[in-house]
Amino acid sequence: MQISRANRPAWRQRLVDAETGFRIGLRTDSTLFMYLFVGIGVLFSGFVFRLSVIEWAILVLTFGLTLSVELFHQLLKLIVHEFRHYIGQNLNQILRLGTAAVVATNVSAIIVLLILFGSRIVEAIG
Repeated sequence: MQISRANRPAWRQRLVDAETGFRIGLRTDSTLFMYLFVGIGVLFSGFVFRLSVIEWAILVLTFGLTLSVELFHQLLKLIVHEFRHYIGQNLNQILRLGTAAVVATNVSAIIVLLILFGSRIVEAIG
């Protein structure tokens, strides 16, 4: 039995919309799937290296930020595609700015991972 949209509490509808958004994101672009695949590997590495609570918090925040920025980039691409005729000539600049935001976030995430895991690897080796 399916509950109609009108009968759901607002908080539950928001969860349904979020799940649908993730599903659309995974189907629209393989990049989000790659983030999830790499993220699972990073989480597994966190267990292997026995990260502290603060390190876990940093790791989860970094992972959440990269996923959020990628989802917003997909949203931006969809908006540009849908309103191409109304936006005008700056489409390439808009998309490049979105891509730059994704790359900046990814570089920051890689630096955070290097800091978190690099110190653990150095301890394990030396």
